[in-house]
Amino acid sequence: MDTKQIVYGMLTENTGTHFLDSGGSEGRMWQRNAKKTMQDFENESEQSYEFDFKYNEIYRTVSVFHYLTNNLEIDDICEQFNKLQNKNDNWDYDGYFYGVSLEAGNFLNSLKDVGGRGNWNTYNGDSDLSQILQGTTLEIDGEYYFIIQIHGGADARGGYTHAKMFKGGHYCEGMIHEYLREYMDSYEMEDEMEYIETFIDYWDNSITYTNEQVQNRLKETNK
Repeated sequence: MDTKQIVYGMLTENTGTHFLDSGGSEGRMWQRNAKKTMQDFENESEQSYEFDFKYNEIYRTVSVFHYLTNNLEIDDICEQFNKLQNKNDNWDYDGYFYGVSLEAGNFLNSLKDVGGRGNWNTYNGDSDLSQILQGTTLEIDGEYYFIIQIHGGADARGGYTHAKMFKGGHYCEGMIHEYLREYMDSYEMEDEMEYIETFIDYWDNSITYTNEQVQNRLKETNK
């Protein structure tokens, strides 16, 4: 199974519901994603911009699908790990890795030259990713690997997918790629305005604004 298929499966994986969470009947990310095809994810922009007309704030969203599929790949080690994960639907491994079955965890421990390089959750810092990622960075025989869970639920404390393993060519402070740290606030995006053609309304995705409309609104309110 290639990277796109695995990521698509994770994005649409049922991570459960609870009557006390804030997801409503169909508001959780996995429920919304389940209505999308692989082609829908491939067609979405790698990054998009939203404009809050009331408060004059600009927000950037980086597609988790494109972020992961553009930066990660699957090799033989990943294949073996992911097969064990798919076969053993438990999180019984008691060790360094999150969301991992006992069988997959034991497989990693059987490999030579395996070293942990940090656990992380994008919710704990500024991130423009469209969904929260949680993971562990590993180094195996001098190569970097990432055990990743995607948050598909309502509350960031739960609702994560079964972990999957990927190989990546980048390493930046325990993350997959420096792009993950490339958070942009509204003022920074105003400086990049000339490169942004279209903005989606922050509160209503059916409404869009042109670059000129946003620029005019910002000028009006900055008088």
